[in-house]
Amino acid sequence: MPTQPGSTQTPHSSLAPEAQNPAATRFSLTIFFLVFMLIGLLGGLTWWATMDSEPAPTPTPLAERPSAAENDEPESTTAEAQAEMLRAVSPSDSMSAIEADLESTDLDALEAEMAAIEAELDAALESF
Repeated sequence: MPTQPGSTQTPHSSLAPEAQNPAATRFSLTIFFLVFMLIGLLGGLTWWATMDSEPAPTPTPLAERPSAAENDEPESTTAEAQAEMLRAVSPSDSMSAIEADLESTDLDALEAEMAAIEAELDAALESF
């Protein structure tokens, strides 16, 4: 487009500023797009984290063992004697002393005790 004499316009001044520098325009659009995507990604992750999380479980009180006075469960009459008998071992390290300790240990009573414990557990589970 020819310019008129006395006119102060240059041939390129009528073009938009974006058309004058296409590299700067492309860079600006890229930065804008990246910022927009980053904001969208952070917003989406925040929304997803709040929707996906389960409510915090309520803390359950810890079970406390009853004291000896509170414990009213009947114990066998020989429980203490059996416990003392199991603690009574020879202080010797010789093979004959170890074998004698093993032979004196009554393991047959363990099966009866385990059956009694299993019966108590089964009864406790059925009560739930």
